[in-house]
Amino acid sequence: MEEHKPDILSSLPLELLLYIISFLPFESARLIPLVSTRFRSVWNQALLVAHSHNGSIEDISHVVSRFINNFDEHDPTKNTRRLELHVDKSTFVSTILAPHNLMHMSFFFSGGSNKEESFCWRLEINDQIPRREYSSSGFLVKTLCLASVNSLTYEVVSSMVLEFSLLDSLKICGCKGLTSLTIDSPTKLLHLSISGCPKLRYLEIRSLKLKTFQYQGSLPLIKIHEHFNLTRAIFDVRQGPCYYNNALDMGPLLLIIKNSQSLTLCRWMFEEVIKPSISSSWRSFQFYKLQELQWIDNSMNQENINSMISFLKLCPSIERLFISIDSNTYSSNEEVSVDAVHACEHARVLRDLKLVKLEGFESEDNKNQLILALQQIVSNDQLLLVLSSIS
Repeated sequence: MEEHKPDILSSLPLELLLYIISFLPFESARLIPLVSTRFRSVWNQALLVAHSHNGSIEDISHVVSRFINNFDEHDPTKNTRRLELHVDKSTFVSTILAPHNLMHMSFFFSGGSNKEESFCWRLEINDQIPRREYSSSGFLVKTLCLASVNSLTYEVVSSMVLEFSLLDSLKICGCKGLTSLTIDSPTKLLHLSISGCPKLRYLEIRSLKLKTFQYQGSLPLIKIHEHFNLTRAIFDVRQGPCYYNNALDMGPLLLIIKNSQSLTLCRWMFEEVIKPSISSSWRSFQFYKLQELQWIDNSMNQENINSMISFLKLCPSIERLFISIDSNTYSSNEEVSVDAVHACEHARVLRDLKLVKLEGFESEDNKNQLILALQQIVSNDQLLLVLSSIS
């Protein structure tokens, strides 16, 4: 065996290692933690600014703005990608500048109940055309991920977001106290994602150019200003609705998802929200452009299969169908009957369906019933590939 040689690189002083790492492209440097336990520690320190900052919540905006504006990827003294800010001994803010103009901003809290205090948030996106030409220095935020914003920090975050004139993608997650959210971006925002906000009861969107929308959680009341066409819509609302009776006006929401190419939907949302909204135009309403459907249900008995088949008949261009069974998914307390005539029709309306992927199925009988039902609505000469994951 070859004699074990000493690891010269690992024996270098920390200061020298940090200096070497500062010259590496971020995509290469991010692999450093995989080398060894020591290099994992070195990487954590390489991401941090030289000194932690202490101050008030009002200082967050100023400190983070200065951190962003001073960033220079090509200058080893200014290419630090992580800022940790300790505020009032109870709030910790982590800001990471990632490749492709992506910025992560997370808030951590210790002690007290303010982190759970309810708040309403109006977030405006700067739609003004930038007045200055951007130089190579400074970090340009185009995608922003905000995690765990609370009642004490949302106003500071709002003022910061107004400075990001190139922002076109926004992700909000883990805001435990958020009850009402308004997104106002008439011309800039293209992508919006919201998840992990259990108290959210009202969502208002004003964004004429929005193309992708992802929502995960209990379905809130949603108000849409003006009309826009989504190409991808995800409604992972397996937790059910958080509004009462028929308070949700599905009309505007239905219009923005009608031309989607990719859609994620729960059966209960189709039965309780979508179907009643199109009952008067059942024969004419269709999702003409829908090519990919992710269908979420709590089980796949014959009644639930009929419901899904009814929806599929509204999607003449569907090519890929993904079905996920989660027993914890909400199911309506009231039985929602599917149009018996429509459900029993076996017109072969799906000419492009090629792939079906099943996940979470525990009953082979239900799986076989589903495949048989699908075979009755695809073209006779259509080859259908059915994949199933092991539950």
